[in-house]
Amino acid sequence: MTKKPTVKDAESLPLEARVAQCVTSFAAPKTTQDSVDQLAAEFATANYLRTYAEKRYDTIKRSVMESYETDVAVLRNDATETMSKSKQVITGQDWCLYLSANKPSTRCDVDDLRTELVRLGVNVDTIDRAISKVSKKSTPAFSISAARAE
Repeated sequence: MTKKPTVKDAESLPLEARVAQCVTSFAAPKTTQDSVDQLAAEFATANYLRTYAEKRYDTIKRSVMESYETDVAVLRNDATETMSKSKQVITGQDWCLYLSANKPSTRCDVDDLRTELVRLGVNVDTIDRAISKVSKKSTPAFSISAARAE
């Protein structure tokens, strides 16, 4: 049997190790030996951990963006003007915030493009062939959820 670390031992670990230890040691609910039950209980537990971690991440990201609103605006403007990634480091006493803004992406509304090309006199069949040739289908989204059977 492995020794469970004491609070003092856990606090001396790097933050990443402490978080990993917290997540991996959080037990899923006890269940039967049925493989569906085991997988569903583990999945539900992992999903709750992920959901609350994402909420915490979104909350602190919003807080950073509000606290450094001017820096964020400058980074985004710089990324837009240069069409390249823009970065900045904000240094505290013990930690650093690494801010970055990616270059803006271009999106095309195919229906609006088709309408505009028809207005310009391009043949609809030609438009449809061209759009079909350059279009790529994505892999269909797949999701899993788990809940207690009733």
